[in-house]
Amino acid sequence: MKNQEEAIFDFDTPIQRMGTGSLKWDDAAHRFGGEVLPMWVADMDFAIPECIISTLQQRLDHPIFGYPSAGPFMVEAAENWMETRHDWRPEPGATGSISGVVPALFAAVRAFTQPGDSVIVMPPIYPPFMTAVQKNGRELLLAPLQRGADNSYSIDWPALEEALTRSRLLLLCSPHNPVGRVWSAEELQHLADLCSAAGCVVISDEIHADLSYVQHIPFPVFSSRSVLLSSAGKSFNIAGIGGGIAIIPDPELRQMFRDELYRSQIHQTNTCALKAMTSAWQLGAEWQSALRQYLLTNAGFIQDFLQQELPDLGYRIPEFGYLAWLDVSAYGDDVTIQENLLKAGLGLNLGPSFGPGGAGFVRLNFATPRATLEEGLSRLRKAMLS
Repeated sequence: MKNQEEAIFDFDTPIQRMGTGSLKWDDAAHRFGGEVLPMWVADMDFAIPECIISTLQQRLDHPIFGYPSAGPFMVEAAENWMETRHDWRPEPGATGSISGVVPALFAAVRAFTQPGDSVIVMPPIYPPFMTAVQKNGRELLLAPLQRGADNSYSIDWPALEEALTRSRLLLLCSPHNPVGRVWSAEELQHLADLCSAAGCVVISDEIHADLSYVQHIPFPVFSSRSVLLSSAGKSFNIAGIGGGIAIIPDPELRQMFRDELYRSQIHQTNTCALKAMTSAWQLGAEWQSALRQYLLTNAGFIQDFLQQELPDLGYRIPEFGYLAWLDVSAYGDDVTIQENLLKAGLGLNLGPSFGPGGAGFVRLNFATPRATLEEGLSRLRKAMLS
Protein backbone atom coordinates (compact mmCIF):
# COMPACT_ATOMS: atom_id res chain seq x y z
CA MET A 1 0.00 0.00 0.00
CA LYS A 2 1.54 3.32 -1.05
CA ASN A 3 1.65 6.13 1.46
CA GLN A 4 -0.11 9.42 0.74
CA GLU A 5 2.97 11.19 -0.66
CA GLU A 6 3.71 8.34 -3.07
CA ALA A 7 0.10 8.31 -4.18
CA ILE A 8 0.18 12.04 -4.97
CA PHE A 9 3.60 12.20 -6.60
CA ASP A 10 4.67 9.48 -9.03
CA PHE A 11 8.44 9.02 -9.20
CA ASP A 12 8.27 5.39 -10.37
CA THR A 13 6.86 5.74 -13.88
CA PRO A 14 9.62 6.14 -16.51
CA ILE A 15 9.28 9.13 -18.83
CA GLN A 16 10.66 8.99 -22.38
CA ARG A 17 13.25 11.77 -22.73
CA MET A 18 14.92 10.88 -26.02
CA GLY A 19 14.09 13.39 -28.72
CA THR A 20 13.39 16.22 -26.28
CA GLY A 21 16.72 17.99 -26.77
CA SER A 22 18.04 16.54 -23.51
CA LEU A 23 21.78 16.87 -22.87
CA LYS A 24 21.62 13.88 -20.56
CA TRP A 25 19.85 11.55 -22.99
CA ASP A 26 20.11 12.85 -26.56
CA ASP A 27 23.81 13.70 -26.32
CA ALA A 28 24.89 10.63 -24.35
CA ALA A 29 25.91 8.42 -27.29
CA HIS A 30 28.12 11.16 -28.70
CA ARG A 31 29.66 11.95 -25.32
CA PHE A 32 30.43 8.37 -24.38
CA GLY A 33 31.20 6.97 -27.81
CA GLY A 34 28.34 4.48 -27.88
CA GLU A 35 24.80 3.74 -26.75
CA VAL A 36 24.54 3.95 -22.97
CA LEU A 37 22.02 4.26 -20.19
CA PRO A 38 22.80 7.84 -19.10
CA MET A 39 23.26 8.26 -15.35
CA TRP A 40 25.70 11.15 -15.45
CA VAL A 41 24.82 14.88 -15.61
CA ALA A 42 22.88 16.17 -12.58
CA ASP A 43 19.32 16.40 -13.77
CA MET A 44 16.46 14.14 -12.71
CA ASP A 45 14.30 11.78 -14.72
CA PHE A 46 11.18 12.92 -12.86
CA ALA A 47 8.33 15.17 -13.97
CA ILE A 48 8.50 18.61 -12.38
CA PRO A 49 5.75 19.67 -9.95
CA GLU A 50 2.40 20.38 -11.56
CA CYS A 51 2.33 23.82 -9.93
CA ILE A 52 5.30 24.91 -12.05
CA ILE A 53 3.78 23.59 -15.26
CA SER A 54 0.50 25.34 -14.49
CA THR A 55 2.24 28.64 -13.74
CA LEU A 56 4.22 28.51 -16.99
CA GLN A 57 1.13 27.64 -18.99
CA GLN A 58 -0.71 30.62 -17.51
CA ARG A 59 2.18 32.90 -18.45
CA LEU A 60 2.26 31.49 -21.98
CA ASP A 61 -1.39 32.43 -22.37
CA HIS A 62 -0.33 36.08 -22.29
CA PRO A 63 0.85 36.98 -25.80
CA ILE A 64 3.63 39.45 -24.91
CA PHE A 65 7.13 38.55 -23.75
CA GLY A 66 8.95 41.84 -23.27
CA TYR A 67 11.87 42.45 -20.97
CA PRO A 68 11.08 41.11 -17.48
CA SER A 69 11.36 43.09 -14.27
CA ALA A 70 14.13 42.34 -11.79
CA GLY A 71 11.95 39.71 -10.13
CA PRO A 72 10.62 41.16 -6.86
CA PHE A 73 8.02 38.38 -6.52
CA MET A 74 10.66 35.73 -7.11
CA VAL A 75 12.99 37.35 -4.57
CA GLU A 76 10.25 37.39 -1.94
CA ALA A 77 9.45 33.75 -2.67
CA ALA A 78 13.15 32.85 -2.40
CA GLU A 79 13.54 34.61 0.93
CA ASN A 80 10.40 33.00 2.33
CA TRP A 81 11.64 29.61 1.16
CA MET A 82 15.05 30.18 2.71
CA GLU A 83 13.44 31.02 6.02
CA THR A 84 11.09 28.03 5.98
CA ARG A 85 13.52 25.44 4.59
CA HIS A 86 16.79 26.58 6.17
CA ASP A 87 15.68 28.63 9.18
CA TRP A 88 17.42 31.80 7.99
CA ARG A 89 16.09 34.91 6.29
CA PRO A 90 18.40 37.21 4.33
CA GLU A 91 18.38 40.84 5.35
CA PRO A 92 16.37 43.21 3.12
CA GLY A 93 18.14 44.08 -0.11
CA ALA A 94 20.66 41.23 0.05
CA THR A 95 18.91 38.98 -2.48
CA GLY A 96 18.94 39.50 -6.24
CA SER A 97 18.19 37.46 -9.34
CA ILE A 98 20.88 36.00 -11.61
CA SER A 99 20.80 34.30 -15.00
CA GLY A 100 22.21 31.08 -13.56
CA VAL A 101 24.53 29.77 -10.86
CA VAL A 102 27.45 28.80 -13.12
CA PRO A 103 27.53 32.15 -14.98
CA ALA A 104 27.39 33.86 -11.59
CA LEU A 105 30.25 31.72 -10.31
CA PHE A 106 32.39 32.83 -13.26
CA ALA A 107 31.31 36.44 -12.71
CA ALA A 108 32.22 36.30 -9.03
CA VAL A 109 35.77 35.28 -9.90
CA ARG A 110 36.06 38.35 -12.13
CA ALA A 111 34.35 40.63 -9.62
CA PHE A 112 36.61 39.88 -6.67
CA THR A 113 40.00 39.08 -8.24
CA GLN A 114 42.32 40.33 -10.93
CA PRO A 115 44.01 38.31 -13.72
CA GLY A 116 46.84 36.30 -12.22
CA ASP A 117 45.37 36.22 -8.70
CA SER A 118 45.00 32.90 -6.92
CA VAL A 119 41.58 31.40 -6.16
CA ILE A 120 41.12 28.50 -3.71
CA VAL A 121 39.14 25.39 -4.68
CA MET A 122 38.77 22.16 -2.66
CA PRO A 123 38.69 19.12 -4.99
CA PRO A 124 37.34 16.66 -5.87
CA ILE A 125 34.71 19.15 -6.92
CA TYR A 126 32.16 20.03 -9.60
CA PRO A 127 34.37 20.84 -12.65
CA PRO A 128 33.08 24.41 -13.33
CA PHE A 129 34.67 25.52 -10.05
CA MET A 130 38.05 24.87 -11.61
CA THR A 131 37.22 26.19 -15.06
CA ALA A 132 35.77 29.39 -13.54
CA VAL A 133 39.25 30.08 -12.24
CA GLN A 134 41.28 28.94 -15.22
CA LYS A 135 39.13 30.37 -18.01
CA ASN A 136 39.21 33.76 -16.32
CA GLY A 137 43.01 33.81 -16.26
CA ARG A 138 43.39 33.26 -12.52
CA GLU A 139 45.68 30.78 -10.76
CA LEU A 140 43.98 27.65 -9.47
CA LEU A 141 45.06 27.07 -5.87
CA LEU A 142 44.04 23.62 -4.68
CA ALA A 143 43.36 22.56 -1.09
CA PRO A 144 42.10 18.99 -1.63
CA LEU A 145 39.63 17.41 0.76
CA GLN A 146 40.71 14.59 3.06
CA ARG A 147 39.12 11.19 2.57
CA GLY A 148 38.41 9.04 5.61
CA ALA A 149 38.50 5.26 5.90
CA ASP A 150 34.68 5.19 5.92
CA ASN A 151 34.47 6.98 2.52
CA SER A 152 33.57 10.28 4.21
CA TYR A 153 35.33 13.54 3.43
CA SER A 154 36.49 16.49 5.50
CA ILE A 155 38.29 19.78 4.93
CA ASP A 156 42.08 19.59 5.15
CA TRP A 157 42.48 22.50 7.55
CA PRO A 158 46.30 22.82 7.40
CA ALA A 159 46.20 22.80 3.59
CA LEU A 160 43.43 25.39 3.58
CA GLU A 161 45.22 27.65 6.07
CA GLU A 162 48.33 27.54 3.90
CA ALA A 163 46.30 28.40 0.81
CA LEU A 164 44.68 31.34 2.61
CA THR A 165 48.08 32.97 2.93
CA ARG A 166 48.13 33.23 -0.88
CA SER A 167 44.54 34.02 -1.85
CA ARG A 168 41.65 36.32 -1.03
CA LEU A 169 38.89 34.30 -2.71
CA LEU A 170 37.58 30.81 -1.96
CA LEU A 171 34.97 28.94 -4.00
CA LEU A 172 32.96 26.77 -1.62
CA CYS A 173 30.67 23.94 -2.72
CA SER A 174 28.04 23.62 0.02
CA PRO A 175 26.77 20.90 0.02
CA HIS A 176 29.83 19.46 -1.68
CA ASN A 177 29.40 17.82 -5.09
CA PRO A 178 30.48 15.04 -5.73
CA VAL A 179 31.59 13.70 -2.32
CA GLY A 180 28.15 13.92 -0.70
CA ARG A 181 28.96 16.13 2.29
CA VAL A 182 26.69 18.69 3.96
CA TRP A 183 29.13 20.79 5.97
CA SER A 184 28.32 21.00 9.68
CA ALA A 185 27.84 24.21 11.66
CA GLU A 186 31.21 23.63 13.34
CA GLU A 187 33.00 23.20 10.02
CA LEU A 188 31.36 26.25 8.47
CA GLN A 189 32.09 28.40 11.52
CA HIS A 190 35.75 27.39 11.51
CA LEU A 191 35.95 28.06 7.78
CA ALA A 192 34.36 31.48 8.25
CA ASP A 193 36.77 32.34 11.08
CA LEU A 194 39.81 31.37 9.01
CA CYS A 195 38.62 33.30 5.96
CA SER A 196 37.72 36.35 8.02
CA ALA A 197 41.18 36.43 9.61
CA ALA A 198 42.78 36.12 6.15
CA GLY A 199 40.53 38.73 4.53
CA CYS A 200 39.20 36.09 2.14
CA VAL A 201 35.78 36.37 0.47
CA VAL A 202 33.80 33.13 0.15
CA ILE A 203 31.59 32.32 -2.83
CA SER A 204 29.24 29.56 -1.66
CA ASP A 205 27.43 27.54 -4.34
CA GLU A 206 24.43 26.08 -2.49
CA ILE A 207 22.36 24.88 -5.44
CA HIS A 208 21.96 21.36 -3.95
CA ALA A 209 21.10 22.57 -0.44
CA ASP A 210 17.34 22.06 -0.65
CA LEU A 211 17.85 18.32 -1.12
CA SER A 212 19.87 17.88 2.09
CA TYR A 213 18.95 14.97 4.36
CA VAL A 214 20.65 16.58 7.34
CA GLN A 215 20.61 20.21 8.46
CA HIS A 216 22.15 22.56 5.91
CA ILE A 217 23.11 26.04 7.10
CA PRO A 218 23.61 28.87 4.58
CA PHE A 219 27.16 30.20 4.70
CA PRO A 220 26.20 33.89 5.20
CA VAL A 221 24.93 32.86 8.65
CA PHE A 222 28.60 32.65 9.60
CA SER A 223 30.10 35.45 7.51
CA SER A 224 28.71 38.52 5.78
CA ARG A 225 31.81 38.65 3.56
CA SER A 226 30.32 36.04 1.29
CA VAL A 227 28.16 35.47 -1.76
CA LEU A 228 25.54 32.71 -1.69
CA LEU A 229 24.52 31.38 -5.10
CA SER A 230 21.49 29.14 -5.48
CA SER A 231 18.54 28.21 -7.66
CA ALA A 232 15.48 26.00 -7.86
CA GLY A 233 17.13 24.35 -10.85
CA LYS A 234 18.51 21.22 -9.18
CA SER A 235 15.96 20.68 -6.44
CA PHE A 236 12.90 21.14 -8.69
CA ASN A 237 14.43 19.74 -11.92
CA ILE A 238 14.14 22.97 -13.92
CA ALA A 239 17.83 23.53 -14.73
CA GLY A 240 17.01 23.90 -18.42
CA ILE A 241 14.98 27.04 -17.73
CA GLY A 242 17.87 28.81 -16.02
CA GLY A 243 17.79 31.51 -13.38
CA GLY A 244 18.87 31.72 -9.77
CA ILE A 245 19.58 34.01 -6.85
CA ALA A 246 22.60 35.65 -5.30
CA ILE A 247 22.43 36.59 -1.61
CA ILE A 248 25.13 39.10 -0.61
CA PRO A 249 24.82 40.64 2.88
CA ASP A 250 27.75 43.03 2.52
CA PRO A 251 26.77 46.18 0.51
CA GLU A 252 30.29 46.68 -0.89
CA LEU A 253 30.54 43.12 -2.18
CA ARG A 254 26.98 43.35 -3.50
CA GLN A 255 27.82 46.39 -5.61
CA MET A 256 31.05 44.85 -6.91
CA PHE A 257 29.20 41.72 -7.94
CA ARG A 258 26.32 43.60 -9.60
CA ASP A 259 28.80 45.79 -11.48
CA GLU A 260 30.40 42.66 -12.93
CA LEU A 261 27.03 41.20 -13.92
CA TYR A 262 26.30 44.39 -15.88
CA ARG A 263 29.78 44.47 -17.45
CA SER A 264 29.24 40.89 -18.62
CA GLN A 265 25.60 41.56 -19.57
CA ILE A 266 24.36 38.54 -17.61
CA HIS A 267 22.28 40.53 -15.12
CA GLN A 268 18.86 39.64 -16.51
CA THR A 269 16.79 36.54 -15.70
CA ASN A 270 14.34 35.34 -18.32
CA THR A 271 10.60 35.54 -17.79
CA CYS A 272 9.96 31.81 -17.63
CA ALA A 273 12.75 31.26 -15.12
CA LEU A 274 11.33 33.95 -12.82
CA LYS A 275 7.87 32.39 -13.01
CA ALA A 276 9.10 28.82 -12.56
CA MET A 277 11.27 29.59 -9.54
CA THR A 278 8.56 31.68 -7.89
CA SER A 279 6.07 28.85 -8.30
CA ALA A 280 8.56 26.25 -7.04
CA TRP A 281 9.35 28.13 -3.86
CA GLN A 282 5.77 29.18 -3.18
CA LEU A 283 3.97 25.93 -3.97
CA GLY A 284 6.45 23.08 -4.32
CA ALA A 285 7.38 22.15 -0.73
CA GLU A 286 5.20 19.04 -0.52
CA TRP A 287 6.48 17.69 -3.84
CA GLN A 288 10.07 18.26 -2.79
CA SER A 289 9.54 16.57 0.56
CA ALA A 290 8.26 13.48 -1.24
CA LEU A 291 11.17 13.68 -3.69
CA ARG A 292 13.75 13.70 -0.90
CA GLN A 293 12.20 10.59 0.60
CA TYR A 294 12.24 8.79 -2.75
CA LEU A 295 15.87 9.75 -3.37
CA LEU A 296 16.95 8.64 0.09
CA THR A 297 15.25 5.29 -0.49
CA ASN A 298 17.11 4.98 -3.79
CA ALA A 299 20.37 5.75 -1.99
CA GLY A 300 19.70 2.95 0.48
CA PHE A 301 18.82 0.57 -2.37
CA ILE A 302 22.25 1.27 -3.92
CA GLN A 303 23.95 0.47 -0.62
CA ASP A 304 22.14 -2.86 -0.28
CA PHE A 305 22.90 -3.80 -3.89
CA LEU A 306 26.60 -2.98 -3.65
CA GLN A 307 27.08 -4.79 -0.35
CA GLN A 308 25.68 -7.94 -1.90
CA GLU A 309 26.95 -7.73 -5.48
CA LEU A 310 30.10 -5.54 -5.43
CA PRO A 311 31.47 -5.63 -1.87
CA ASP A 312 34.84 -4.18 -2.90
CA LEU A 313 33.23 -1.03 -4.29
CA GLY A 314 33.38 1.91 -1.86
CA TYR A 315 30.18 3.88 -1.27
CA ARG A 316 28.67 6.03 1.45
CA ILE A 317 25.07 7.24 1.32
CA PRO A 318 25.35 10.96 0.48
CA GLU A 319 24.07 13.55 2.94
CA PHE A 320 22.17 15.30 0.16
CA GLY A 321 20.72 14.88 -3.27
CA TYR A 322 21.08 12.14 -5.83
CA LEU A 323 24.77 11.79 -6.67
CA ALA A 324 26.57 8.59 -5.63
CA TRP A 325 30.35 8.91 -5.39
CA LEU A 326 31.67 5.41 -6.02
CA ASP A 327 35.19 4.14 -5.37
CA VAL A 328 35.76 1.63 -8.17
CA SER A 329 39.55 1.46 -7.84
CA ALA A 330 39.42 -2.21 -6.78
CA TYR A 331 38.09 -3.09 -10.24
CA GLY A 332 40.74 -1.52 -12.45
CA ASP A 333 42.38 1.75 -13.43
CA ASP A 334 40.45 4.70 -14.87
CA VAL A 335 41.05 3.69 -18.49
CA THR A 336 39.89 0.12 -17.86
CA ILE A 337 36.84 1.30 -15.94
CA GLN A 338 35.88 3.66 -18.76
CA GLU A 339 36.19 0.90 -21.35
CA ASN A 340 34.21 -1.60 -19.30
CA LEU A 341 31.42 0.89 -18.57
CA LEU A 342 31.02 1.53 -22.29
CA LYS A 343 30.92 -2.20 -23.02
CA ALA A 344 28.22 -2.57 -20.36
CA GLY A 345 26.28 0.35 -21.83
CA LEU A 346 26.41 2.66 -18.82
CA GLY A 347 27.22 6.37 -18.94
CA LEU A 348 28.68 7.78 -15.69
CA ASN A 349 30.84 10.80 -14.83
CA LEU A 350 34.44 9.67 -14.48
CA GLY A 351 36.20 10.71 -11.29
CA PRO A 352 39.30 12.41 -12.79
CA SER A 353 37.07 15.16 -14.24
CA PHE A 354 36.47 16.34 -10.66
CA GLY A 355 40.16 17.12 -10.14
CA PRO A 356 42.73 15.73 -7.70
CA GLY A 357 41.23 12.99 -5.57
CA GLY A 358 38.91 11.85 -8.34
CA ALA A 359 41.06 9.06 -9.78
CA GLY A 360 39.51 5.66 -9.17
CA PHE A 361 35.98 7.04 -8.76
CA VAL A 362 32.83 7.43 -10.81
CA ARG A 363 29.73 9.52 -10.09
CA LEU A 364 26.31 7.95 -10.59
CA ASN A 365 23.08 9.98 -10.76
CA PHE A 366 20.31 8.01 -9.03
CA ALA A 367 17.49 10.54 -9.55
CA THR A 368 15.62 8.10 -11.71
CA PRO A 369 12.74 5.62 -11.34
CA ARG A 370 13.60 2.50 -9.38
CA ALA A 371 13.36 0.25 -12.43
CA THR A 372 15.93 2.40 -14.26
CA LEU A 373 18.19 2.41 -11.22
CA GLU A 374 18.02 -1.38 -11.03
CA GLU A 375 19.01 -1.63 -14.68
CA GLY A 376 21.86 0.84 -14.15
CA LEU A 377 23.22 -1.10 -11.19
CA SER A 378 23.00 -4.33 -13.17
CA ARG A 379 25.13 -2.72 -15.88
CA LEU A 380 27.53 -1.41 -13.24
CA ARG A 381 27.98 -4.95 -11.90
CA LYS A 382 28.65 -6.20 -15.41
CA ALA A 383 31.24 -3.48 -15.99
CA MET A 384 33.06 -4.06 -12.70
CA LEU A 385 33.18 -7.84 -13.11
CA SER A 386 34.32 -7.78 -16.74
